[in-house]
Amino acid sequence: MRTIAHIPHSLMRITINHWNEKFQLRYELDRFEQVYKFADSECTLSDVERRGIAMADQVLRIFVEMRQSYQQSASSQETD
Repeated sequence: MRTIAHIPHSLMRITINHWNEKFQLRYELDRFEQVYKFADSECTLSDVERRGIAMADQVLRIFVEMRQSYQQSASSQETD
């Protein structure tokens, strides 16, 4: 797997990797990560970069939901 691009963002680390004929659009925030895969036969690097920017706000909302679920799970385990 090789990293071929970075998309600047103030809160998240966004990278595009290429591996096994797929682009991997990877978002990272704290201990959480989301990865979206695109076949390189169906889109170009520019397409993936545009999607990465367009998806950023929704991905950030999903990270907030992930963190809430994680915290709820952790607090419920403490009370058991």
